[in-house]
Amino acid sequence: MINIKKIHKKFDNVHVLKGIDLNVKKGEVVVIIGPSGSGKSTFLRCINYLEKPDSGIINIDDISIDAANPFKKDINSLRKSTAMVFQNYNLFKNKTALENVTESLIVNKKMSKKEAKFLGIDLLTKVGLSDKINNYPSTLSGGQKQRVGIARAMALNPKVILFDEPTSALDPELVGEVLNVIRTLAQKDMTMIIVTHEMGFAKEVANRIIFMDDGSVIEEGNPDEIFNNPKNQRTKRFLKQIINK
Repeated sequence: MINIKKIHKKFDNVHVLKGIDLNVKKGEVVVIIGPSGSGKSTFLRCINYLEKPDSGIINIDDISIDAANPFKKDINSLRKSTAMVFQNYNLFKNKTALENVTESLIVNKKMSKKEAKFLGIDLLTKVGLSDKINNYPSTLSGGQKQRVGIARAMALNPKVILFDEPTSALDPELVGEVLNVIRTLAQKDMTMIIVTHEMGFAKEVANRIIFMDDGSVIEEGNPDEIFNNPKNQRTKRFLKQIINK
């Protein structure tokens, strides 16, 4: 379903991504872990062209983009096939929870307001926010804002949802409510790529773990292989530091 080859990205003279390859099957949950500054979030943003890669190939089903020579129509198609859940929510402050979910349906998918409202209420109910549909972001907790963000992503019916540290901005007691929603999506075979520091969650929800460091994929495998029997010394050091915190 997703085939990514040799993605490179530089910011000025800093080589942030050094030829990343990734294949993801339909319905697979891939979790990317690694130290801060390893390029995880940049890679995620390159997948749907929030960041433009310098070179490499991105294929999602029948959409193919050569970063060295991209076409605008292909980038637009790529973005319609993906949805991003941001660590800092990125909600419209002047719109209600429901309006945040329905905005892209009305503007981008040309859905009628009535249809969009019906779908929006259904999705907010599924993430446990049926009583918050008319609330503005300023009146919502961090966990509730993030669940609105997940409902907004689900509304687009994407081929893959990209999660960029979805719990990093949350107070510890709010993390669980967001992870529960992501678990439910995983159980429904939603294709997801998740960048997270929540190791217990990664171990539970992932079909496959990718460990990145210094702009490269160092090791990958299923959760048991990565957490209980890592092969690479860098992976071992990282996990030891995380577990001993």
